[in-house]
Amino acid sequence: MAEDLPIDIEKLVSKNIEKGVVGSTLILENRKLGDDNVSQLSNLEILSEVISLDLGENNISDTGVQTLVNSPYIENLRTLNLKSNNITEEGAKFLAESPKLKDLEHLILKFNRIGEVGANHLAQSETLTNLRTLDLFRNRIGDAGVKAIKKSKNFRGVSRMRLD
Repeated sequence: MAEDLPIDIEKLVSKNIEKGVVGSTLILENRKLGDDNVSQLSNLEILSEVISLDLGENNISDTGVQTLVNSPYIENLRTLNLKSNNITEEGAKFLAESPKLKDLEHLILKFNRIGEVGANHLAQSETLTNLRTLDLFRNRIGDAGVKAIKKSKNFRGVSRMRLD
């Protein structure tokens, strides 16, 4: 079956990257990438040109997030969309602690499972201080998670926020 064929990540990237004046946009939503393909993606130098990366609905777990945030090529990202994956509090911690995401402006994590602990990791992040958009809709962060995010001094510049 076609679904069982391995993904040629380089070909997929070259077909889906949109080059702009300031940087590139890479939309790989709903491609069934999983952690292994995200690992391959993380090693592609072309990622250094990408300012907007959409990896929504790709069955990415905390392992994939860890690989992505350790990529030497993601420091120019301004928008990261990881909606509808399998990210838990561990993945939120990787995002929150990644110095490579210090210039990130838009973080979309809706429809994951980061929970209250993950919300606290994000709220205490010392690197995610330039966010203008934070979408945590349907993450089971509870009242305590909402409170932590809203009270975080790091997110004072966020103008668009969606919580549980």
